[in-house]
This record gives sequence, structure tokens and C-alpha cells, in this order.
Amino acid sequence: MKKLFCLLPCTYCLLLFAGQKPQPAEDLCAAPPSNAAPTLPAHLVEGHGKINMPITTRSGETQEFFNQGVGMMHSFWSREAERSFLQAAQLDPEAPMAYWGIAMVAAGDYRPAFQLRDDGRKAAERPAQASVNPPLPAGFKTGIQRAREAAVKAQQLSSRASRREQLYIAAIVARRNPDAKDPDGDYVRALRDIVREFPEEVEAKSYLALALMSGYTPGDKKPRPGTEEAVAILTELVKQHPEHPGINHYIIHGLEGSTHAQDAWPSCARYPQLAPANPHAQHMPGHIYAQSGRFSDAAAAFETAARLERQELAADQLYPNGHHGHNVHFLTTTYSFMGKYDEAMKNSEELLQIRENPREAKQLTNNYTVYRQGWHARMRTLIRFERWDDILGDKALPDYPAPFQHAWRAWARGLAYTAKGQIAQARAELKSMDAAMKEWQKLAGSESPHLRAARLELLGHIEVHSGRKAKGLDTLERAANSEILLPYNEPPIYPRSVWEALGKEALDLREWTRAESAFRHALEQYPGSPYAKDGLSAALAHSEKTLAARAGL
Repeated sequence: MKKLFCLLPCTYCLLLFAGQKPQPAEDLCAAPPSNAAPTLPAHLVEGHGKINMPITTRSGETQEFFNQGVGMMHSFWSREAERSFLQAAQLDPEAPMAYWGIAMVAAGDYRPAFQLRDDGRKAAERPAQASVNPPLPAGFKTGIQRAREAAVKAQQLSSRASRREQLYIAAIVARRNPDAKDPDGDYVRALRDIVREFPEEVEAKSYLALALMSGYTPGDKKPRPGTEEAVAILTELVKQHPEHPGINHYIIHGLEGSTHAQDAWPSCARYPQLAPANPHAQHMPGHIYAQSGRFSDAAAAFETAARLERQELAADQLYPNGHHGHNVHFLTTTYSFMGKYDEAMKNSEELLQIRENPREAKQLTNNYTVYRQGWHARMRTLIRFERWDDILGDKALPDYPAPFQHAWRAWARGLAYTAKGQIAQARAELKSMDAAMKEWQKLAGSESPHLRAARLELLGHIEVHSGRKAKGLDTLERAANSEILLPYNEPPIYPRSVWEALGKEALDLREWTRAESAFRHALEQYPGSPYAKDGLSAALAHSEKTLAARAGL
């Protein structure tokens, strides 16, 4: 049997990188791909989704590993999917679709188009830090290199493939072409060719939907070009194939961030059952539940995902921890919405106990390390529960030596001082925040829109508590309008709704109409939020009392 020297890692490379976690994807709502190609053997396992995509092979076992790889790919588990495809290629080196699978997943970019777009935006917002990572050894191949080589290999073997397989291979070859001006567009056009020639091809349709899925605009949540077509494709597919894990998964992504996230509830119920061993399959319904007010269900989803991921982390020292950080961060956010302070603090502490390695510590513009997600989760919890004394103490919110965290810490301390009536100290924290924001802009090359909105909010609170009440409320409204236009992120980077903060200030100032308006906006932003509901009820109750008093009742 032929050896896959071009695709399998050498022992030296593997040992060199054994202690180094994979580079995290910008969006950690998926386990990042491997730095090095995963080792063999792979094993057939249950619980990652049943897929049957027939390929040309002389080995039944090759078909089994190929199907497993496709199932794992549908849950964005690129590392294990690549391992299964490598195993298929080892069992039958002449099977072209085994290499197609490697080409699909090795680069870690089999994800929704809007995630890939946002990754590019975030990368463009900060300078490259070439000195952070050690030089790669001779012969080491990155994920995109492995993907391109596998695409070439699949193309070389394509004469052995069926017409249907040849079209799939042509699609990934188009996407992996290093000289293409628009590889993603070429990929979409090639997928349309498959669907045109084979209109019943479920896999091609699901890949096309994912590649078209460009998300929704901030604020008004209008679908971007391609999103409506993607959702329409998936809506039809799920009627015909309700047990397909990928289709149900992609419906969740297709509707997250929209005004009708609840339309994904049926897929949220099915997807975890179709891939019960996959952490991401358990996690994703939580996005929809959190966005549609089902916070208990969201917490249950994140808890299940966390349990599975802790098992993976314990069993495999090379298992990337970024998705776990994202999941537990979202869990703390959900606990905060539910009023569960102790649970939120406990889970943020779990992340704070995962210390950064030297490479991560040097990445001052990377706010997605597990520790930094834990830090943000802790800050969010303390703000949500208004633990002002804890914020001003030295233990609850550690001082992290990076400008982004310095700025947020100053913001939190400024809010705490304002709430305690210590306006001079609050103004001092505003100045500290300004200094940290300038440092961030110098380091990252651009201003943070989140910090810009936060600064405006802090200024508004200071103005309200300094006696300039009307001006302060206006400033808070400007901050709220800035916050809702921030780029989509889950959990939201902004610690809590500015509309809600404005509503609370308006209640304290007996501005009932303004409070009502603010809390209604907060409920549009976070449907089902108990804080916004309680605030709205209070505003309406006071308004009715005021009207009754004026009427002499």
C-alpha cells in the first residue's frame, strides 16, 4: 500500500508542536483546525451524525471513514474530519474523494460565509505579530497547504471518479486555487454546477447554502446578500431530509442574529440528537435559545457541550480549548440573564484558571484566548449584578496587562464609582480608559467600536450623576444607538444592553416615558430579557400612576 508522505506529518514535526495549541480561528464557535495534520489511525466512532455519500472506492472501510469524515465536517470538527479522511486515503490511496475531503477541511474554513468575512475583518484590524510564533520546521505544512495539495491530488485521480464526484472535486479545486482572484466565488459557481446537473444532490445544496450565508446587518438585522437564498435552500432540504445533521446545523447558523431566530427551534431540538457526541452540536442550539428568550434551554445546551468538551480536553492534550472558552463564556452570559450570580462566577473562574501560554500572552490584540474570555465573562458578571465594591477591589476582576482589558476595567470601575456617587474618581477612570484606548489603537491600528460606545456610555452616566441629567440621558441614547450597530458577535462583546442602562437611569429620574422607550428597545435587542421586562413593567406602572394622579383618580 502506498504511503501518504505528502499528507501525513513527520514524527519530528508532531513532537515539536505537541505542546502548542492550534492557532485559534477568529470566531471560536468551532473547534480550530490542527497546526499539523492529525495522526493515524483514526477510529470509527458513534455520535457524530449519520451520512451516506457514496464514492468510488475498492474498500468498504474507506467508504465508512469517508462518511464519518463528512459527518464530522458537518459539525465543523475539522481536525477529526481530516483524520477520518486521511484514514480513508490510507485504506484506498486511489480514492479521489478521500483527498477531496482533506481539501475541504484541512484549512479550517468550512464554516458560514459570514464567519469567514468577520475573521478577515478582525485580522485586517490588527497588525501581524510575526515574532509571536516560532518558525516552522522544514517540511511542515500548514492547513491551507495541506488543503491545496489534497485538492491537486484529488484532481490527479479524478479520471477514476464518477461525473458527480468530478464536479465536487472541481469545486474544491476552484476554492483552493492560489492564483484565483475570487476563489470563494468560483467555489459557489462550481457548487451551482453540481446542483444544476444533479438537482437531488443534498450534499452540494447544503455546502452551497453554507457558502452563501452572509448573515445579517447590525441594528436592523436585515439579511445580507445570499442569506435569504441560503435559508430557503435549507428550509426545503430539511423537509425532505429531517435527519441530516448538516442541514439542521446550518439552519441554526442561517437564522442566528436575525429577527426570527425562533424559526430554528425545530432544528435546535433535532441537531443535538443527531450528533450526540459532538460538543458543537450540543452548543449551537444555545445561540438560538439565548437570542429568543429561552435562557434555561440555552444554559442546558451550553452545559451539555461543556461536559463533552471537558472530556475531550482531559483525554487529548492537543485538543484545542478555544471552543470550550467560547462555550463557557456564553454559559456565563446566559446565567447572568437568568440571575444566577454564583453559577456565572463559578464558570468564569474555570476559564480564568486556564492560564495563557507564552505565545498567547504575547498576542496583545487577541481577545479570544480562554483566559481573556474568562476575564471578559467575569467583568460582564460583575457589571450585570452591580457588584460595585467587588469591581473596585483587587481580587474579583484582575488587572490584565493589555490595553483592551485595561480599557474595559477602567470602564467598569468608572461605572462603579459613578453608582457610588464618587464622580471625581469616575472621571479619573474615564481618563484611564482614554489612555488605554489610545494604546489599543496604536497597537491594533484602528479604534475599537465597542470601547468607543462604552466610553460614551460611561460619560453619559457621569453626566447624569453630575447634575446634567438631560444631557446625560441624551449621551446614553447615543451610546445605545452605537452599541446596537456593533458587529455581530456571540456572546456579545458588550457586557449588557446600554438601552437597559438608559432605562434604569430614566426610572431613577422619574422619566417614565423615556424609561419605557429604552426598555422596549432593550427587549428588541434581547428578547425575553428579565431585566428589561422588569424595567418596562416598572416604567408602565409609574406611567399609569402618574396619569391616574393627573386625572384625579
